[in-house]
Amino acid sequence: MPAYSGKFQYLDESKDESGAALQQGPCQLSFDADTCTVTPASGTPIAFDLGDVEQATPGEWEFQLALYTGKRIGLGQFGPAFGRMSDELLAAWRDRTVRCLLLEDLEEIARYAGTAGGGAAEIRLYGSNLAVLPLAAPPLQWRLAEVDSVAFDEATYTIRLTAAGESLAIGKLAKKTDEFRQKLQSALDVLHTRSAEALHITFPFLNPDQLQRLLVAMPEGCRVKLPALAAIHPKLPESLVAGAVDTPLRPYFDALRTRSAADRLMTGFKFVRPDEPKQGEEQDQKPDEKPDEEIPGNQQNEQAAPAECDPEPANRPPLFFWFFFPMAAGGLVAWEATTGTGRATYFFRVAEPVEPAIVRLTRGLALVNFRREPVYLSDDSLDRQQRYHRYAIGCRKLPDLRSLRAAFVGRAIHTTLQAWQAQVDGVR
Repeated sequence: MPAYSGKFQYLDESKDESGAALQQGPCQLSFDADTCTVTPASGTPIAFDLGDVEQATPGEWEFQLALYTGKRIGLGQFGPAFGRMSDELLAAWRDRTVRCLLLEDLEEIARYAGTAGGGAAEIRLYGSNLAVLPLAAPPLQWRLAEVDSVAFDEATYTIRLTAAGESLAIGKLAKKTDEFRQKLQSALDVLHTRSAEALHITFPFLNPDQLQRLLVAMPEGCRVKLPALAAIHPKLPESLVAGAVDTPLRPYFDALRTRSAADRLMTGFKFVRPDEPKQGEEQDQKPDEKPDEEIPGNQQNEQAAPAECDPEPANRPPLFFWFFFPMAAGGLVAWEATTGTGRATYFFRVAEPVEPAIVRLTRGLALVNFRREPVYLSDDSLDRQQRYHRYAIGCRKLPDLRSLRAAFVGRAIHTTLQAWQAQVDGVR
């Protein structure tokens, strides 16, 4: 753990813009991958998660850390070691921020120093996402599947991305501009090509024009109304259900379908990376729960239908399908993962109109790569358990994740159909 000696100021800017000094004086600064500690020569140490830093602003001789609490820490007078300390602290903050944006398990392609939204920032490109880590603004991430267009402005030498009515301008990459454009476009091309190949294998009866329309209607990680797919091909809705709903999960799917409005059912898919666990294996139980295979009743369910797991075709694409079931009344929406080992149905309470609300739910799920833990774990678990604390920080940084957790009202575990139905009936 690096340790440096200098001076600090701990300022309260929540009530006074000038920042009343709460503590100041000589200190020792130490930090690791997660935590930073300022230890005064006399006084109580200040320890905080690097993810709690909303803005990290290095200067020529001072380093400012703005915390989410409204407090600010100023670091200075570190002598010749200041440059090294500044670089190491900034790198640690950026890496921790990426983990709190829930991107740490994605494949990183490249990173660049430039500007985003007009301010200095580091831009990290991943195979499926883009992370922007500004120095004077909150960090953000974009999913490449949601990008509608990428344009280059020769006059300002900036690259502008648009998605769902929002735009992001990236510039001042200097000699790296062309490299970034090429790698960004390559990542988009790979994502689009992979989607086209996977959906072609899944729906071989679609002709090229129909497949193009499906790719536009159902990008990876997004949602589409299931009945609307019939406009592309009459067989498509039921063919999707037949291929996407694994046999052991079909009873739960059918039961949800009878409870929902048929014309409002939505579906989508995501890719499962080779290094990912099967969907649901570690995500659908609480930290102190046994896996669902050990829950009483599951053995009975498996014995009742020992041959229900159809062998997967050798060329079956690594896709994970899900469905949203808007209930007939009450603003209740069920989310069901029907591919792999999904172990629970999740319920959310949303306001009308339901479709825009489901768009926000989908974005929240996609931001956490469809993990279940960030959805169902209690606020107390996120706050108190270190291994989940990045989810609590992620909620502060990602509005769509906050909305997802706020809308969550319960889940029904896939044990036996009878037990599951009782849990569904108990969701309020």
